[in-house]
Amino acid sequence: MLERLHPRSWSLRRSTSEGRAKGQGSLSLRLAIIAAAGTTVALLLAAILFISLFRDSLQRSFDFRLVALHKALVGAVVASGEGPNETQVALGEPRFSLPQSGWYWQIRDMETGAVLTASPSLFGDHLAVDDLPDPDGRPRRLSFDGPGGRGLRAVERQITKPDGKRLAVLVAGDARGVARDISRFTTIVAITLGIFGLLLAIGAAVLIRFGLRPLRDVRAALQEVRRGERVSLGGQWPDEIAPLAEDLDALILSNREIVERARRHVGNLAHALKTPLAILQNEAEAGERELAERVGRQVEVMRGQIGHHLDRARIAAQTNVIGAMTPVAPVVEALARVMQKVHGRDRPLEISVHCPATLVFRGEKQDLEEMVGNLLDNACKWAGSEVTLSCLPAGDGNARRARLIITDDGPGLAPDERKKVLARGMRLDETKPGSGLGLSIVDELARIYGGALTLEAAPEGGLKAVLDLPVAEKNG
Repeated sequence: MLERLHPRSWSLRRSTSEGRAKGQGSLSLRLAIIAAAGTTVALLLAAILFISLFRDSLQRSFDFRLVALHKALVGAVVASGEGPNETQVALGEPRFSLPQSGWYWQIRDMETGAVLTASPSLFGDHLAVDDLPDPDGRPRRLSFDGPGGRGLRAVERQITKPDGKRLAVLVAGDARGVARDISRFTTIVAITLGIFGLLLAIGAAVLIRFGLRPLRDVRAALQEVRRGERVSLGGQWPDEIAPLAEDLDALILSNREIVERARRHVGNLAHALKTPLAILQNEAEAGERELAERVGRQVEVMRGQIGHHLDRARIAAQTNVIGAMTPVAPVVEALARVMQKVHGRDRPLEISVHCPATLVFRGEKQDLEEMVGNLLDNACKWAGSEVTLSCLPAGDGNARRARLIITDDGPGLAPDERKKVLARGMRLDETKPGSGLGLSIVDELARIYGGALTLEAAPEGGLKAVLDLPVAEKNG
């Protein structure tokens, strides 16, 4: 049974700590990153699409206006019976009459390329277009810099008058207006989608907070179980969480049942072994003196060994209990009073205890009593007149711990002796009562709980025992 319980206890605790160490990070943070990335990509694609569609629509509208004005100019030129120099037309666009307005038209001779006439807006100047349109009569679209370095977009094509004269007719408009409209629209889209993205981020944060609230409630309920404030999760949970809560409750219940069965088996084994040992002892005492002494010594050794291994089995079973919590101060103060009565009867002995009332041991009361009791008893046996027990909180968060420091003013131990006394059954002084198992049990029990026992030299010259244990802190 020992081999089944002890490795199980250690593996459960080790897998839990490794699971925390290899955690996958915050689920809320992961969802927030996914939501932010998805929203950002969606908004960027939407902005690119809107701006592209607006740009294409604006440029088509601008080109359509140029083509319409070009057709009107071509109609006026073809209808004119006079020479092209006399062609002064009103195309319904006042900007053709305003000097340097950015809206121009001009007519060139296809033979020489010379400008025959132009809109008043050119103010005697001409548009510097190097080549001529193709003679097939199809219109072409141009982009070039006009007077003052202003960017222009133009439509030009060749026409043939009834008298056979071939002309190149061009109409140009200021393209900067299109660029300004596109820039303005881009700014509006960026601001609008930015506000929309902010609203989406707020909505996602609210959704994550309230959507993951049941998981936080499960975590809080589990912490209450660990603190011993409740025995199971219970309660009403969403459909997605309910199976998890039910499985956890079943696991907690199964764990308690396993521990109870282990305790019963340990007790049954202890009772089953007591009677044979008692019979052996009685038979030995009834025999020869030398034989009785030898058998008696071996019986005591067997009792010590059995007690040691039964304690290990009980300890391994108890450390699997979920939610076991024990206030430290009442336990150590009660033990100090008992030790004062036991060891202070024959000599002056002062036991000082300094322990915060808020410390709570993450384990069962009898285990804390066994560890502290063994250390106090050992210190009182060897102390001259003074023993001090101090509890010093250390660490934070889920890894909160405390150090129980027990010092005495006795003869102390050499460094090599401190290691020896932690070995099972080791006694440096046979004149002192005891089995030599106390410090070994304390050391093993502390390790099973994830703590440690170290022996050092005390400032008073005696021995200093430092017991490191996992603790919590009571609220209020």
